[in-house]
Amino acid sequence: MKKILSLFTAAAMSLTLAACGTEPNTKKDKLQVYTSFYAMYDFAREICGDKADIYNMCPPGSEPHDFEPTAQDMARLTKADVFIYNGMGMESWTDSVISMLDGTDVIVVEASDIEKKPEGDPHLWLNPSNAAMEMKNIANACINADPDNIDYYRDRLNTALDKTDMLIRDFTEALKGVSSDSIVVSHDAYQSLCDAFSLTQYPINGKDNEEDPTPKRIAAIESYIADNNIRCIFTEPLGTSTVVATIAADTGCELLTLDPFEGNLNDEDYFTVMYSNLEALKKALE
Repeated sequence: MKKILSLFTAAAMSLTLAACGTEPNTKKDKLQVYTSFYAMYDFAREICGDKADIYNMCPPGSEPHDFEPTAQDMARLTKADVFIYNGMGMESWTDSVISMLDGTDVIVVEASDIEKKPEGDPHLWLNPSNAAMEMKNIANACINADPDNIDYYRDRLNTALDKTDMLIRDFTEALKGVSSDSIVVSHDAYQSLCDAFSLTQYPINGKDNEEDPTPKRIAAIESYIADNNIRCIFTEPLGTSTVVATIAADTGCELLTLDPFEGNLNDEDYFTVMYSNLEALKKALE
């Protein structure tokens, strides 16, 4: 029977990239960790340090919503010690993977299995409090798979939690004096971020960022921008749709980047990206 850990089921346990390759480490001298996409990969390396080989299944620059693992990916995954995914519908393909792993010794961890899970938007890690809980779940899984290094994983987790606490303080301090609380974003991915820091998002596209808005919707967006004195529209590192660029041109808005941390072409960690997001928010809302 497969093992599935969460923050709660592992609560009784004592509580950066080590490798990012396409070929698993057949010597098994380190923990073998597979992750579903970049955010999970980065959280895993935050916790595992040099004690694990970490393989990110979704290629750099790819949309995790659209990714489908190959037969080779699936075969390699059966040799993992830990498989980490977000859940909440973020990855469309994980149900079949989890079913395939039934009967193996692979520890499967749904990182989003947290207290007070937000509804709807799977990008819950954009709230640093949620990111901290996801990293706790990952640490629990690694401790279960590699108990000889429990103190190492504990120390790595505590360092990460200190950084998330500071991130929350810095966001709260920087955003408490802004003149606006409304942001126009390229797609509906920022509800957790907005909930954490009392902001309101107005998305151009939906959660999957695929279907362009209708002309009626575009007119409503442009009216919202005018009525709320919006000066910037947030786009994303993996691409700007033609519609977003057109709305920016029509309204005279500047395009800024707000990174949902789904995929990162520069191998940046969560904290670097979130502080860049904070600078962009300050510029848009000042």
